[in-house]
Amino acid sequence: MSAEEDRAPLLASQTVSDEFVTEPPHFSQPRTPDDLNVPWGVWDLVLLVVVAFVVSLVAGLIAVVALSLLGFAPTAIQTSPHLKGILGVILQIVLDLGLLGYLALRLRVGFDVPFWQTIGWRKLETGIISRGVAYFGLVLSGAIISLLVVAASNLNLPKTSLPIDSVIQDRASAFLFLLMAVLLAPIVEETIFRGYLYPVVARSWGLVPGIAVTGALFGLLHGPQLWGAWWQIALLVGVGIIFSWVRALTQTVVASYFLHLGYNSLQLLAFLLSTHFLKSIPGPN
Repeated sequence: MSAEEDRAPLLASQTVSDEFVTEPPHFSQPRTPDDLNVPWGVWDLVLLVVVAFVVSLVAGLIAVVALSLLGFAPTAIQTSPHLKGILGVILQIVLDLGLLGYLALRLRVGFDVPFWQTIGWRKLETGIISRGVAYFGLVLSGAIISLLVVAASNLNLPKTSLPIDSVIQDRASAFLFLLMAVLLAPIVEETIFRGYLYPVVARSWGLVPGIAVTGALFGLLHGPQLWGAWWQIALLVGVGIIFSWVRALTQTVVASYFLHLGYNSLQLLAFLLSTHFLKSIPGPN
C-alpha cells in the first residue's frame, strides 16, 4: 500500500470532522427601537434647560418693563393678586411657546429632520380598532386617572394655601389658566417629556428607567405650583409615570397626549362645576 493510500483514511476523517466545526456564535447588539433612534443626546437636554432659564429670564424682564411703561410699579405685582395671577399665566404661556419654538428650530435647522414625526408624534397603530375609538378610549382613561387622583388627593389634603391658589382665586387668571391647561399644556409637556426627553433616557439607561425618570420629572415640574403639598406632588409623579408607560407601549406621543388631554379636561370640568362656572370666583382686585 502506498503512502498516499495510508493517508487517505486520515484525510477523510479530518474532512468529516471539519464539517462539524462551527464558528463561535456572534451575538449582535439589540436593535434600538425606531422611536428611540433620535439625533439628539444628553447635551441637547442640558441645552434645553439653559434655553428654558434664558427664556424665563427674558420674559420676566420684558414683563417688568411693560408694566413700568403702563404705569405699574414693580411692587404692584406682589400687592395685586389679579395682576400676579395674570402675569404668572402669561409668563408660563411665553415659556411653553418659546420652548416649543426652540425645539422646532433645533430639529429643522440643527438636525435637518421633520419636527413633529421625529419628536415622537407618529401615527397611533390601533389594529382592528378604529382610530377614533382608540383616541376616545385614551381620553376616557385619562379622565378616569384624574378621578382616581382626586380621590387619593382627598385622603391627605394640604393644610395651607398653595402657590397655585394665587392663580385660580381670580376669575380672569383662572379662565386663562384653564385654557392653557387644556389647549397648550398637554401639547408642550408631552412634546418635551415624552418626545424629547424620554428617547434619550430610555436609549441610555433602558426602558424602565426612561419611564420612571421622565415620569418623575414631569411630576416634579409641577412642584412649584403645589409646593408644600407633597402627597399631591407624589401623585403627579405617578401620573407622569403612567403617561410615559403609555408612550413607551405605543411608541408614539399621540397616545400620551390624548391621555393627558383627558386628565386635564376632567380637572377643568371639575373646577368649573365647583365654582359654578367661575361665578363664585371674585373678579379683579
